[in-house]
Amino acid sequence: MIDQLATAGKRLIFLCLGAMLLPALASAQSPTSAVKAQLVAERTSIRPGSPFRVALNFQIKPGWHIYWKNPGDTGLPTTVQWDLPKGFSAHDLQWPVPRKFVSQGLASYGYEGEVSLLALIDPPADLAPGIVPIRAHATWLACRIECTPGGADLSASLPVGSGAPVVDDRRAALFRAADSRMPAPAPGVSFSAQSGRGRVTLRVNGLSVPPGAAAYFAPLDPGLLAEGAPQTPQVGATSVSIDMKLAKGVDARRIHGLFVVEDNSGARGIDVDTPVAGAEAASTPPVSPGMQGFLIAIALAFVGGLILNLMPCVLPVISLKVLSFVRASGEGAGNALRHGLLFAAGVLVSFWAIAGLLAALRAGGQLIGWGFQFQSPAVVTITAALFFLIALNLLDVFELRLPIRVAGPVSPGGGAGSFLSGLLATAVATPCTAPFMGGALGYALTQPPAVGFAVFTALALGLAAPYVVLSAVPGLVKRIPKPGAWMVTLRQVLAFPMLGAVIWMMYVLETQAGFPALLVLLCSLLLAGLGAWIYGRWGGLDKSFRSRVTAAVLGFILVVGTTAFAAARSSGMPGPAAGALASPSWESWTPQRLAELQAAGTPVFVDFTARWCLTCQVN
Repeated sequence: MIDQLATAGKRLIFLCLGAMLLPALASAQSPTSAVKAQLVAERTSIRPGSPFRVALNFQIKPGWHIYWKNPGDTGLPTTVQWDLPKGFSAHDLQWPVPRKFVSQGLASYGYEGEVSLLALIDPPADLAPGIVPIRAHATWLACRIECTPGGADLSASLPVGSGAPVVDDRRAALFRAADSRMPAPAPGVSFSAQSGRGRVTLRVNGLSVPPGAAAYFAPLDPGLLAEGAPQTPQVGATSVSIDMKLAKGVDARRIHGLFVVEDNSGARGIDVDTPVAGAEAASTPPVSPGMQGFLIAIALAFVGGLILNLMPCVLPVISLKVLSFVRASGEGAGNALRHGLLFAAGVLVSFWAIAGLLAALRAGGQLIGWGFQFQSPAVVTITAALFFLIALNLLDVFELRLPIRVAGPVSPGGGAGSFLSGLLATAVATPCTAPFMGGALGYALTQPPAVGFAVFTALALGLAAPYVVLSAVPGLVKRIPKPGAWMVTLRQVLAFPMLGAVIWMMYVLETQAGFPALLVLLCSLLLAGLGAWIYGRWGGLDKSFRSRVTAAVLGFILVVGTTAFAAARSSGMPGPAAGALASPSWESWTPQRLAELQAAGTPVFVDFTARWCLTCQVN
């Protein structure tokens, strides 16, 4: 699994590079490009209803190569998009036999030097006389040590004639060379394949391999083989056997590709399409790749949720849960289970809310991911204020009470407190990505909403599972000491992780919106603390009704008003990070500047990070 994920990750890097840079380079071809492309026709004219051939010819600088239709572990396949006159149609490309390139344990298939991809084009039978333009847009990825995406708009103009088309002498050698590199039938040669224990052996009968030549199998189906694993050929007098490692989880029933013999003169290939003997019989319906990926994502999400409990983002909320279990230990096992289930319900509801919001924003065209809300200075400000107020509550500065008809005391030990602590656990967990979570979340954010909801549910269950198990097993709860005066000390000690989280939020905010926003937050926390103290000092049940109302109003104004003001101010303040990155070789990112560089065909590398993501900082 690790090897497969590493290979997939390396392949993903190439795919991302190509996806980002191909559009910028497709409109023009630099004179210094590693690849020069042209579109040439085999004949000097075309006749209505008579098919003709064209070649996409690539001239590749020494040391560079481009890729076959199955690039292997790395790279991107060379692609062609036709722009043909009305009534014309193009057949599938004919690909020459590729060479195999192995570097740092990765295998890829492609071409070096000069290569031509051939295509047969059908003109309409009622084609009128005149000049016909044949256009194509080609894209490729050229690699040496580094890789450079490239592209070109190619065209060829051909006259329509009534006589027999004449082969263009200037292009005859090019087409002969292209034909010589195409896979060729081999009379008397037969193939068979046998699989077992994650490997497959291809046997070629009726063929001899010259001494010193390399023999290998190039699959047409991506993901069939572990490409980086060496292929082991056993060469006999009139047969060759090649032992190959299958990719993880693949049960090959049939193999398609090319059997290639390569020496100093080039690579020659024979088409292979043969069933595989020994493949496990499908006594039960096989798990499709899509279902397999879904099950893996569910498992990774659950394990990631479990580990998320140990991440720094969630540790402050664990303080609240420890306190609630301490309190529940004196109320019986049934009450402890109720607290655990309410906490799990809070986690589930909040994860479902995040999944729904992500699905809605994605449907609206937004590119967002896990923890996206912490990109907003306002959210960071409000979260810092919330953590600060929780710390004051744990330090007994105030006790928040709702009317008795609505709920009991909202505290870490109350039922409402357990549910709210589940909500809070999710809110503060989103800046963290635990091991195993990244793949699951990346999968969820690219799948339909129903699949995304399932993955987020598994993540929520993983986060809540330890608390549910602890609350459901009476023996574990009984091990907690009986309630007593020590609980007051524990409650106050657990306030300090919350204050540490406030410092972390300040660190994030200073990067996002600068020191002025941090100063506004500090002032708002001072006033919010004053409001919490006023409410705690004069808002108790032992005070008069007038005192309680006055304290509640003043506390609400100071807490909510100052926090809202700080959040609004921080959102409008530019952060220092963009300016700090500016240098002779770097400049601050703006959508307008990116569009200008892309329009000019200039490659762009974007350096980005997230101060609120501790895992990102470590990476």
